[in-house]
Amino acid sequence: MRLTLARGLGCGACGILLAACSSSGSATGLSVGGGSNAAAGSDGTQAVAGSAATAGTSAGGDGSGGVQSGSAGTTSGGTSTGTGGSIAGGAGGGSGGGAAGAPEMGIHTGCTPGTLSDSGVLQSRFDSTKVTAGGVEYFMQVNEWNTMAAQTMTYGGNFFFKMTTQEASVMTNGGPTGFPSMFIGANSKHSTANSNLPKLVSSLTSVPTTWNWNDNGTLADATNNSYNATYDVWFSTNPLGEPNASGPSGGFLMVWLHKPADAQPIGKVLYPAVTIPGVGGTWDVWIGMNGRVPCTSYVRTEDTLSLSYDLNDFIKDAVSSRTNGGTPVLQNAWYLTNIFTGFEIWRGGVNVETTSFCAIVN
Repeated sequence: MRLTLARGLGCGACGILLAACSSSGSATGLSVGGGSNAAAGSDGTQAVAGSAATAGTSAGGDGSGGVQSGSAGTTSGGTSTGTGGSIAGGAGGGSGGGAAGAPEMGIHTGCTPGTLSDSGVLQSRFDSTKVTAGGVEYFMQVNEWNTMAAQTMTYGGNFFFKMTTQEASVMTNGGPTGFPSMFIGANSKHSTANSNLPKLVSSLTSVPTTWNWNDNGTLADATNNSYNATYDVWFSTNPLGEPNASGPSGGFLMVWLHKPADAQPIGKVLYPAVTIPGVGGTWDVWIGMNGRVPCTSYVRTEDTLSLSYDLNDFIKDAVSSRTNGGTPVLQNAWYLTNIFTGFEIWRGGVNVETTSFCAIVN
């Protein structure tokens, strides 16, 4: 079911459908039992407790651009161990995290993030702002739709946004506290300029994107921290999209760079440990229904703090190879409308940050 707050932004997409929406944001994928995604004011999604253990946890921060490699290894620039592997790169180390290493590159590389030209603090549950980086406009939001506890996002300087206050905590068998995030596109009466969205899926030539984030030591403490790091991508059946709605009419696609041990996406793993042509790593593909629309979540089997790739590689894979009971989860006749990145937080997450991000639709 979907709960809607009086002020509803968008929500999380492929997590649990127990979230609400705020008036200033946009809906995104949801997580189940332990990982749900709510974007822009949000449609929280369901998260299921239990599921696979978190891959690769970091102690002391790995450097926001650390490149992931190997399994159960260690990190140079902070130590990292975990059942799913470790993050290499991120020179430096120390309890505060090292300097950023080189981003992990897909065969089809992403864009180059610009420098955030704005700075400030977002303090209320649905506080939001538009920011510019590298000439691209993004919508940034606290998007706390499932609790009333204090959350503060600071943005600007050497990071795009950081959770500087996060006092909320909810059970991981339901929606997250919210989805602090940023996006390009239009939803919940918020839009970004010159995003080239909506765009027909069959007409996409490339969607280069790069996201660097830093856990700042939180992944080493799963007791006090549970959150994912995810893309939330929306698709509409309407050529105009849903610029005033808090959810898409077509479906959701999520790309999880980190999954907490006690949370998971909506649905179940229908395609384990797949490789995506053009993108590094292996991915478990979770598929389920978020209300009336499908939610397809590609969950990295080993954590990574940085990925530079062509999002269209995931879109093409979903169109050509992924079904739910024989029904395609994404169609060429749909329209790409929104691209979010952020953190669905169940507890903790203080100082988790997006160090840089870009997305371009061609």
